[in-house]
Amino acid sequence: MKSGPVEAEIDRGPHHRDYGFFVWTLPGFLFVFGFIAQFSIGLPFALAGVVLFGYLYLRGPGWPADLGLPAGAGAGLLLFWVLPTDLDPTPFVVAGLGLISVSSITFWRLRCRPG
Repeated sequence: MKSGPVEAEIDRGPHHRDYGFFVWTLPGFLFVFGFIAQFSIGLPFALAGVVLFGYLYLRGPGWPADLGLPAGAGAGLLLFWVLPTDLDPTPFVVAGLGLISVSSITFWRLRCRPG
């Protein structure tokens, strides 16, 4: 008989998915959306982002899943592409696509790549 703690093996099946990256995108998106819409409806979204960030920081999936936070911020920056504003959307779209690309590729290289 073995002594010491026993680690249970969990069979997650052949189709197990890790959604931690996508969970972390939500507070990033809420931060940016709350900032964009600050004087109309933005405050509740920004506060929801802060609360969700705090919860995920304390109890959510850790590294490298939290690379979803800048991806969510990048998705929020893409709102400048579709919302009518007086600003030129090009720098926001480039920054948003850059944040999404860099964080997604980094997450893939750290977590999802076989081998």
